[in-house]
Amino acid sequence: MKYIISVKTGAKTGIPVYLLVFLFLLVLSCEQDKNNKQYEYYLSSQKLKSISVEQAKSVLGLLKLTNPEAQDIIDKILYNTDVYKIVYKTKFKGSEIKASGIICVPVASGSFPLLSFQNGTNILKSDAPSLSLFNPMYTLLQSMSGNGYIILMPDYLGFGESGQILHPYYHRESSDASVIDLINASDEFLSDNEVSATGNNKLFLMGYSQGGWATLSALESLESDPYETKDIMAASCGAGAYDVVETARYILQLDMYPAPFYLPYFIESHIRNGFLDESLQKYFNEPYASRIPELFDGTKSGGAINAELNDSVSVLVTSGLWQNFDTGSDFLTLREDLGINSVAAWPSGKMLMFFHGEADDNVPSFESHNIYNAFRQQGLTAEQVQLVTVDSLNHDTGLIPWGLSTIKWFNEIKSSVSK
Repeated sequence: MKYIISVKTGAKTGIPVYLLVFLFLLVLSCEQDKNNKQYEYYLSSQKLKSISVEQAKSVLGLLKLTNPEAQDIIDKILYNTDVYKIVYKTKFKGSEIKASGIICVPVASGSFPLLSFQNGTNILKSDAPSLSLFNPMYTLLQSMSGNGYIILMPDYLGFGESGQILHPYYHRESSDASVIDLINASDEFLSDNEVSATGNNKLFLMGYSQGGWATLSALESLESDPYETKDIMAASCGAGAYDVVETARYILQLDMYPAPFYLPYFIESHIRNGFLDESLQKYFNEPYASRIPELFDGTKSGGAINAELNDSVSVLVTSGLWQNFDTGSDFLTLREDLGINSVAAWPSGKMLMFFHGEADDNVPSFESHNIYNAFRQQGLTAEQVQLVTVDSLNHDTGLIPWGLSTIKWFNEIKSSVSK
């Protein structure tokens, strides 16, 4: 018996249908492989918004009214910017956890340095960089991507994708991981051809308040990693509490402290995350001790929490903590925890700038003076490390001048390197 096989062909191509089906399945398989590609850090991304050159100049133009130095940065805005949320893998207490942040990418074909920005103290879940799209400070930093930077902003653990936990406040290990693993995830994101811009392996770091501390801590971790290949250009640290023990000692010696929420934020977050095996009643008087857990549920701002506490230090904290913090055996565990999470100077090989307003009554300016002097004692020259202080600025009013002076400084370094 004869079998007759009839092969139909594509109407216009003359290619057998089974070959067309095979080619379709091959293309589909390749697309699925791309979508399912496994990365060490990067998980997913989502475009959030775009910022045109005109919009970026408008944002900075408002600042120029009170900060004329903004003009130099405005003149260097050359690129539109796309802003993405990025989800990535990091580690917390030895286990993998999803974290998030944003990446701001110049809309251009070319290679650009990374700039990682670490924000100051945040409690509101909704104020994470990946959620607070129109926060004025975040928008300002996003706009500066137009100066030719791929700008990163980690949400920190406890926000965004990891919002199920309380942010481990001033906890070095998790802070370093969230910053550095976003840098690593961004390299993988940029290599995936979703955007035209690429990184050029150069890295700038900047942060204010808690972000100043987080920036310095991350810099030390990067410098001490023998496998780190990033060319770190400079780090700018504004108004950070680097020696957390000394800062706590300073606060506890005051009669009145205008930002009392800092104290329970550290202790409650370290208790809840298992770094301190203590009770709040050991540190805080009633009714505050019983009130603290619900205050830190992620729905209240620092100002709202302050209103529920007391700015009289002796009323807020127990007499034992107030009188015996330095030497009391009952507070040894707390002192050790604060010490572990402090950042000391080391013989860094990088360019450093410390900035502080002398009228800062949240984080004392001696923190920046002390860390600057400590780096000089480690052998850094005046060309390597600088200290900028402004008499009239406090913790809040120092933020914008620090940000503008930092970007201007980074632009000068970037320009000198490219020549």
